[in-house]
This record gives sequence, C-alpha cells and structure tokens, in this order.
Amino acid sequence: MRLRQRGGLLLLAGLSVYIAAVVTLIATGHTMLRVSATDDDTVALWMTVLTAACGLAVAWLVPPKRRDDILLPTADPRAVQRQAWWLLALGLTFAVGFYLSSGGDLWFVGLKLLLLVAVPLLFRLAAGREWYRADTQGRWLRPMPAVLAFLALFTLFGRPYSGAPPDLVAVLAVFVLNALLEEIFYRVWLQTRLEATVGRWPAIVVTSLIFAAWHVKIHGGNGFGIDLAATFVHIGGYGLFLGYLWSRYRNPWLLFLVHGIINLPIAMMAAML
Repeated sequence: MRLRQRGGLLLLAGLSVYIAAVVTLIATGHTMLRVSATDDDTVALWMTVLTAACGLAVAWLVPPKRRDDILLPTADPRAVQRQAWWLLALGLTFAVGFYLSSGGDLWFVGLKLLLLVAVPLLFRLAAGREWYRADTQGRWLRPMPAVLAFLALFTLFGRPYSGAPPDLVAVLAVFVLNALLEEIFYRVWLQTRLEATVGRWPAIVVTSLIFAAWHVKIHGGNGFGIDLAATFVHIGGYGLFLGYLWSRYRNPWLLFLVHGIINLPIAMMAAML
C-alpha cells in the first residue's frame, strides 16, 4: 500500500477518534472537561471545540505569503520515513510510560527529557546530513489573525484561574519544559516528517492525538475511557490548531508563544506549590 493511501487511512482513523470522543462525552454527560489533576476547574466541551475551530477557520482564510526564494529541504524519502516512525514511537512510549508510572515530577521531567529530547538528538547525530529539516519561514503578519482569534476565545472561555500572581521562575520552567520542548518534538520534528511521509492533514491529526495522549494522567479523574476522550477533545483540539499553524505558516516562535499562553495557568499553580 502506498504511503499516501496510508495517509488517507490515518486521517480517517484519526477523525473517527475525534468524533467518537465527542460522542462519548455527550452520551455520558461529561461535557465539562477537567483542565488539570491539580484542581477541580472545568471548561465546557463546546467552548473548547469553538476555540479550536475558530482558530483553524481564520488560519484557513488567511493563506501564507508565497516565497520563491526558499529552497525546500531535500532528504532521502526512506530516511524521512524512518525518522517519522521512530519519533512517533517515542511519542507513544512517552504517553504510555508516563501514564503507567507512579513517579512524581522528577520522573515526569526525566522521562520527557529522555524520550522527547535526548533520544531524538542522538537520532539527529546519527542521521547527519539525512536529518530532515523544516523550511521555517518566520512569517508573523499573516498568522497573527488566527493566533489572536484563538487566544481571544481561549481567554474568554479557556482555563479559569483565580490564584496568586505567577512566579517568574515557575513561568520560565513550565515554558521550557512544556511549550518549548513539546513544540519542537511534536510539531517541528514529528509532524514535519509525517507531513513529508503521509501528507499534511494525516500528520496534523495523528500528531495532535499523540500530543494529547500523554495528558490523560494529569487531566483524569473519571476513568480511563472518559479521561482519554476528554483529553483528545480538549488538548487534542488545541493540538489541531497548533499543528495547522505550524504546517501553514512554519513559524516555530508562534508555536512557543501560543503554547506558553495556554500553559500559563499551570505556571501559576506551580508558583503556589
């Protein structure tokens, strides 16, 4: 079976997962999604879906500016495929390993640094010139309407917080460990290679589900099935927007910015511990 056909099957399977997750939550009455294991705050299902959908719609309406001076990266397609599947396996291993673990914050940080940073960097050293590089364009003006629309709705409907002001050290720590490292691994490394292997939307959908999967443990409380569905809709929806933002505009700094703002309440809670 050709890779593009596999991409179609992956896209169909991924969309089916999202639909099944929404139907499960509505059918079971779990339409208020818990935002974290550290507090009881919730966000409505429709608010999460609306926020992600509006961001995607605005990004779709504002196409990236064409640049004729960019030389697209070249690499052996077989090497790109190998890198994509190995990175996908690492993402799955991190999600499963973290969920099954009984360790605390140190275990979480260590596992993340090992599987999402250290091992991929070893792959990069071993790949040498075969390491597939993204054609980062660094455009800011055209993606901003989508970013502002998403952040406006996230601010209105997103994660509530009424605690103490954030501590700068906590904000920087959460930004580096979550926004920076996760966006480099899931979008810049993994999604880019999946796009080159199976196509844009299969890559975005699959990456968003893998990205969401590791959050099950920290957004839980209602049993594995409901927790998984809630995480796919909540975190996966944000992942769809981040993935499309990356695929359409290729500006990694916007990924860091949006992800950092999404995680800001986590930094606020960390400052209180």
